[in-house]
Amino acid sequence: MNNYQFKTPYFLIHENLIAENIAGFRKALDELWPDSIIAYSVKTNSLPWILKWMNEHGVYAEVVSDEEYQLALLSGYATNKIVFNGPIKTNEYLKKAFKGGSIVNIDSQNEIDFIKSEKPLINGAVGVRVNIDPSIFDSNDIGYQEDGFRFGYCPENGELKKALETIFQAYGNISIGLHLHVNSVTRSLNVYKSIATYAARIIKEYNIEPSYIDIGGGFFGGVPGKTTPHEYIEAIKNRLDSCVDISKTKLIIEPGSAAVGSAIDLHTSVIDVKDTARGRIVTTDGSRIYIDPLWLKKKYLYSVSSTRGEHHRQVVCGYTCMDHDRIMVIEDEPELLVNDHIVYRRVGNYTVTFGGPFIRPYPPVYCEMQDEVKLVRKQMSVEDYYRMETV
Repeated sequence: MNNYQFKTPYFLIHENLIAENIAGFRKALDELWPDSIIAYSVKTNSLPWILKWMNEHGVYAEVVSDEEYQLALLSGYATNKIVFNGPIKTNEYLKKAFKGGSIVNIDSQNEIDFIKSEKPLINGAVGVRVNIDPSIFDSNDIGYQEDGFRFGYCPENGELKKALETIFQAYGNISIGLHLHVNSVTRSLNVYKSIATYAARIIKEYNIEPSYIDIGGGFFGGVPGKTTPHEYIEAIKNRLDSCVDISKTKLIIEPGSAAVGSAIDLHTSVIDVKDTARGRIVTTDGSRIYIDPLWLKKKYLYSVSSTRGEHHRQVVCGYTCMDHDRIMVIEDEPELLVNDHIVYRRVGNYTVTFGGPFIRPYPPVYCEMQDEVKLVRKQMSVEDYYRMETV
């Protein structure tokens, strides 16, 4: 494929890399914990093409809102192939999900109140998200040491006990699942060792025989030299072996970044070069909006098309009118001029669908398959945006 055959900016998905990432986790689970589920984190990249691909390849959808639940259904998912997480589920969709056999992990007081008052029909287990004590983690791996995590029911103050009691009072001896996802800064193997150790403690303390343990996501995937799927799953299994029967308790993992992050590139072009009294500014039709959701990155995996002699310092910027839309500073690299290309690798997390029609609308997305390159999201036009007006 000629990498520069399309008008920039655009994202390019490499289907084979998504397949490799999923296969890596599946192989590790088949070897170490066969009774398991891979659920793709829809929020990471909710592109319908990706959701359809995941569904066709036996990967569940993990959703965190009514809207994502609807999107999963539109993308072909059966209700019993959806994991429904998050604290903002409405009663309407909570009821639909329970009745439809979705894996539901409750996470709010509203959900406890709904179960208590309505006793909705539940086809399966009730999952409960646990609010994990952040002090069990190394502070370099996890933030929120002072205020703690936002999600789940806290064992330390009795809220987890009350949630479980409400469920058992409503349904008797119903199966319980445990959800223990946390956000990790480092994706360290030690994070998952700590989560699994904490899960074992909860299982023993509350005398639970869990239907499943949902360990969440946040893994590395497709990044050479980083922790492998086998290492993650092995560490989790080793710390849960003593308290669960892996032939009876499912392990659920929810990769998002690990599934698609390494499989998507952003292609951009230089649209202006200027010299100021302080340096050289290279403006491109890309933006940090497209590749850095937290606006914190200092460097990228990238390539340039220029083969000119080196320039001592170039400030590569995005198209927006925000002065801080400075993507990177490159030093002693080929001089960039108008129409040169810059390709950013492994930038598929969040920003493909996180942005919106700010200054310029969503760019198109192409997918490189075995024998073709296919447009899977068209360029959003001004007319598309204007037609959203209802007045």
